[in-house]
Amino acid sequence: MKLQHFIAMILVFVLGAVSLIMGTLVLLGIHEAGHVVLKGLLVYNIVLGALSLLVAYLIWNRSRSTSSSVLLLLLSHISVLIFLVLFTNHVAKESIRAMEIRAIIWALVFLLIQWGSFKKSNLQTRGWRGMAVLLGATTIILHSCKNNPNRQSSDSQSNPDQIQVEEASPNVPIAHDAWINEIQLDHGSKWLANAETTLGVSKMLTTLNGFNGGSVSAYQALGDDLNDLKNTIVKECTMTGPSHDNLHVWLHPLIEKIEALQNTDSETSGVQRVHDIEQHLNGYYEFFE
Repeated sequence: MKLQHFIAMILVFVLGAVSLIMGTLVLLGIHEAGHVVLKGLLVYNIVLGALSLLVAYLIWNRSRSTSSSVLLLLLSHISVLIFLVLFTNHVAKESIRAMEIRAIIWALVFLLIQWGSFKKSNLQTRGWRGMAVLLGATTIILHSCKNNPNRQSSDSQSNPDQIQVEEASPNVPIAHDAWINEIQLDHGSKWLANAETTLGVSKMLTTLNGFNGGSVSAYQALGDDLNDLKNTIVKECTMTGPSHDNLHVWLHPLIEKIEALQNTDSETSGVQRVHDIEQHLNGYYEFFE
């Protein structure tokens, strides 16, 4: 086996094994992802992880269908990445980054598999041009994702501009409430949420009501407690379809507000952020029951 094929096989095997194992653990609730995960995307990653192991086997056996299989999975990842960035709202940046990494790795694998054909002048130009287009498209998508103001993240930090505004005017909310304009009712009625989600929201409100303030570290600790409860809600959520989609519309801004509380740097900002979170939690009952 050629060295470049061996490297490609190792990359595909490791990527497939990680996707299959981690995806299954998250799907079964054994492992906590730490951010909101779309179940459809999770299933896709598991299936593609299994297919990746099959492709690794094809590379090992020097199958004639190796190149077409690698190209198929590469195009599949790029297509899903484009769909997530352009047509799906409220996808965590972690999911976008993971798909970008997969697309780049598969592009590298395709390059390694086709390395021998580059020795032929007529295929060399065509091959490199094709790879340039694929990698260029991935780079453009990566750039658009990073600059998409509607993209939510479960690990985003307050930027310096936000901190400066906060110091100048502590009463300015640190997180937007545009979700109110995006969320919808179930034909005029509230969505039926699973009991675990509603219980989690209730526990978060109870935690807020029992908080007495005191110091910056106390507000940060409160943020950590709320984050744990939020992770439990995400882990135990069994909602699907439109109700699940609308829950995400409500949940993502809450994630931002909790993170802001975890990173608060003054008691004044802590008070404001606790108030924002309390209002947001109360808003849950206007759309879910």
